[in-house]
Amino acid sequence: MQSTSHPTSRTLQRAATRRQLLDAGLRVVAECGFAGATTAAIAQASGKAHGTVFVHFRTRDELVEELVGEIGSAMSNRLSETTSSEPGLAEVVDAHLAALAEHEVIYARLLDELSTLPASARARVFALQSGIGWRLRQAYERALARGEVRALDPVALSNTWIALTNHHLLNRDLFAPGASVIAARGASLKSHLLDITRR
Repeated sequence: MQSTSHPTSRTLQRAATRRQLLDAGLRVVAECGFAGATTAAIAQASGKAHGTVFVHFRTRDELVEELVGEIGSAMSNRLSETTSSEPGLAEVVDAHLAALAEHEVIYARLLDELSTLPASARARVFALQSGIGWRLRQAYERALARGEVRALDPVALSNTWIALTNHHLLNRDLFAPGASVIAARGASLKSHLLDITRR
């Protein structure tokens, strides 16, 4: 008789504790930035003993990398929720703006402190931005094939979009004091990018 393997209560508890630590870490980062996201602060925010953090993450760098991965996964999932299998340029931009709006505070902190993060965490941010650029380039090239846009360097176009959004997020206090910069400026950023591509 074959036995089917089911997660044990210990395994489930371990996964639940890890999830609680990551959720607490994201809350601490949103409030205090990555510099303030010490293992002690995250343990306190999760209601766990400090040593529990190191049961699940060998080092603080490993924990930070996982937190960055959580942000990237949440944004990538949102970007994948387009209404068509081959979204247009405007639809990709809308999806990216929606993802940024949902994670604006924590993503802005991530950009602001990027140079201080472990190399593995920075690589995850680069991968996320590369994925956004790839989606934009694919949408642009489909539009170009249909004769809807003028010929441009698609890499320069996607880099322009990343630079525009990053610039506004890094200067949220100037572009939208006390408010969401994506809500305040997202439509104009989208319009600017689409104007660049118009024939």
